[in-house]
Amino acid sequence: MAGRFTFSPDTLIRFRAGRMLIHTTTSKLPAFETDSAMLIGWLCQFATPALPEALLSSMAPEARPDAAHVLGYLQRSGVLIPVDPSHASAPDPTTEEAKLRSHLRLLARSFYEVACDLMAFGPFAEVEMVKRTGIGVERRLMALLAATDGIRSQLAELRTPFIAPQLAKLGLEASTRDIKLHIGCGKGLLDGWVNLDIYPAPLSTNVLWGLPFPDGTVQCVFVSHLLEHLFFPRDVRPFLAEVRRVLTPGGVVRVVVPDLETCIEAYVSRNAEFFASRRETWSWWPANPTRLEDFLAYAGAGAEPAYLFESHKFGYDFETLEKTLFDAGFTGVVRSEYMQSEHESLRVDDVSAVAKAKYGDKYYSLFVEAYAPN
Repeated sequence: MAGRFTFSPDTLIRFRAGRMLIHTTTSKLPAFETDSAMLIGWLCQFATPALPEALLSSMAPEARPDAAHVLGYLQRSGVLIPVDPSHASAPDPTTEEAKLRSHLRLLARSFYEVACDLMAFGPFAEVEMVKRTGIGVERRLMALLAATDGIRSQLAELRTPFIAPQLAKLGLEASTRDIKLHIGCGKGLLDGWVNLDIYPAPLSTNVLWGLPFPDGTVQCVFVSHLLEHLFFPRDVRPFLAEVRRVLTPGGVVRVVVPDLETCIEAYVSRNAEFFASRRETWSWWPANPTRLEDFLAYAGAGAEPAYLFESHKFGYDFETLEKTLFDAGFTGVVRSEYMQSEHESLRVDDVSAVAKAKYGDKYYSLFVEAYAPN
């Protein structure tokens, strides 16, 4: 057992009739059981990475064989996992990302289904769970919240060491000015711009962390088909406030979103071309949805929990987007058209496959520009 070991993240430790049971959510081996207070306290040292050999040497010689046997069993069952195995190969980023997305989708759907069950049961679930296990639903939910908060706190600590090397690689310093920022770039990268999105973008980040630039250092911002993927107003307002913060006085942001007014007009007028031509841009679009199914999905109604990261959360017409931008502190909000910005540097809509999608000679998108106060 060379190297350090610690408890697996899915380790479950329970107490029943004076005995401690340790197992994981995935192991096929039976739970390890003990009523030895000394052994229980000793095993707790693996709450942080520890060397088994060093911990064994701290025990009385006669207790070491039994303790070593326990460690071997916990290792085989996956309760104790190696922290820094020298033989481990570097993980494949593509495989790890696919696994992460799959786990997150399952988790989002599971949380939703648990919430539905609990709302259906009402107080009955709490009462019966206490009778059967001694622990009610409320304490289990608090444990889940604590675990989630723990992950979020640790992830928050990773932001600076994750972002700083990326900024350095892009040649961006605190003194850098007149930045052109493309937020939500996807695969459509703009030369001479800072292209920002989730991994694996050139500048990979979460826009809800805030933008990693000092006040007033960004000349212009291009945001195409990102806003509808954020919850309104909880996430949209602080995001737009961040965009305004980093813009220079008089700087401009160009926002492109689905045009819900056009979509509503197409629905009311039964414009078959509007709905059918979606598949020219989005090959995965369902073959035969009703007009209402099509419209509501586009407007962000009834998003599937497992796809909350990709689904639309809200829809905009010009009136709503204009008000939202004003509320975020922008001035001079104006409606634009495809590739027709007054600013040459912002005539970049063609980099976005979604922004340039159209039916006939009309576009699906709404193009708006707004200015930071002077």
